[in-house]
Amino acid sequence: MRALKFCLLAWFCLAACAAARAAVVVIAPHPDDGEASCGGLIANAAAAGERVVILTMTGGELGIPGRGAAEARAIRAEEARRGAEALGAEAAFFGAVDGSLEVTAETVEKLKKMLTDFDPGVVLAPWPLDVHPDHQASGLLAWRVFHDKSFRFELYFYETSNMPHTKTFQFFPTHYVDVTDTMKLKQKALYEHKSQLPQAWFDMYRVIAGFRGYEADTGFAEAYLRARNYSSLGGRAPVVRKTLGD
Repeated sequence: MRALKFCLLAWFCLAACAAARAAVVVIAPHPDDGEASCGGLIANAAAAGERVVILTMTGGELGIPGRGAAEARAIRAEEARRGAEALGAEAAFFGAVDGSLEVTAETVEKLKKMLTDFDPGVVLAPWPLDVHPDHQASGLLAWRVFHDKSFRFELYFYETSNMPHTKTFQFFPTHYVDVTDTMKLKQKALYEHKSQLPQAWFDMYRVIAGFRGYEADTGFAEAYLRARNYSSLGGRAPVVRKTLGD
């Protein structure tokens, strides 16, 4: 299985060709989603010297009971900066409002502009069949941009979980990343989001990482699903590789 499920990090090491270019952009629907779902991969890539940007799509305004939208947004933005810093990444913000992110011509064009500026080799986005509408919209926005022929990044979807328990519908990974050595750093980064009480739900992500690690024959792993693009869909021409590792 491991021969078929090669680590994304090896590809990332070839993806960045200039210091200003982001090797990886993680599209996070809310502050903390990037660390919770992709924290181990982010830490791995940053440790390898890659530039990683966590692009948070909404301000998480609905995430702190008893706080107004502006106050909650400010608190969560600062937590996002600290969480990203703990992993060696950068924080960036799309500017949408929690619970209101939509896939429109305007939001697609805005994401295109931001990704043009970052010029990533790899983009990570939530699986569009997630149960949360902001997660759905984030994944679909990435999917829409991915079909633009002017971009050359690889798109991978990631899985999330929400309390008390939800299942991301039919998420079947194509790739696994070994995060055994970075689970503690992932937890540290997630715990910077103090307003979200991560100590109450981090174990859920630990269980997921343990399960994915079992599948990948390692201690802990994060799972990803590689998106495919076809010229028949109006997107980029497919690249057929001669080996699995190319």
